Amino acid sequence: MSSDRAPGEPAPEWDPGDLTDVETSAQALTRTVDALTQDELAAPSLLPGWTRAHVVAHVALNGFALAGVLDGLVHDRPVAMYESDEQRASEIEELAQVEPSELRERHLAATTAFDDAVEAMHEEHWAGHIDRLPGGPGWPAVSVVPTRRRELEIHHADLGTSYTPADWPEDFVAELLDTVVVDHTDSGPFQVRATDLGRDWSVGGEGGPLVMGTGADLGWWLTGRGEGEGLSCDAGELPRLGPWRRATSTTQA
Repeated sequence: MSSDRAPGEPAPEWDPGDLTDVETSAQALTRTVDALTQDELAAPSLLPGWTRAHVVAHVALNGFALAGVLDGLVHDRPVAMYESDEQRASEIEELAQVEPSELRERHLAATTAFDDAVEAMHEEHWAGHIDRLPGGPGWPAVSVVPTRRRELEIHHADLGTSYTPADWPEDFVAELLDTVVVDHTDSGPFQVRATDLGRDWSVGGEGGPLVMGTGADLGWWLTGRGEGEGLSCDAGELPRLGPWRRATSTTQA
């Protein structure tokens, strides 16, 4: 990728509140959601046990939850994203059953709530951290915007429509791999090579077999989806993957 900076000029400081990419991802998902009929929303998604309506409901509630924790930081009233996993699952199930028009409205409202919450953050607020549940696990607040983008892009593909991992933006694929290889603490060791990006990553330590494929195919597999379609391994079979657990040390997702 070319750069417009003069030789020796420092790279611009990363802005944790930059919504440019997440808004593009949100708009693409909204177009897909708006085009789904009632029957299509009720059809199975690519996530076991979830319809497409469940996926949309989850993405909407995730947006509200992230907006809530950011608002808590701004007003110095820390709150967790969810009271419990049971509460989260119950709310997803409830929202997945509403009429399509209401589901679409909630999806749009969540997008607006998240954007407004990010825009209300000041520099000092980004030094805080957020909790998924009361008592953790927690992550740095600066990871919220890229986390939301992952929710939008990955679950867009989970809908099982015409949007697939092959449609993920290249910068998103690289960022996803940067993040997910760190999160696989119970996998490996093995190496992955994105043939289209010209980059390698280590999973679970140095050494081990080499898994090769496009960055999108690698990202799809490393997030626990599919059976490794499109990938090859110099050891024959693909390595066993442990659970994908978000690493608490991740600062820029």
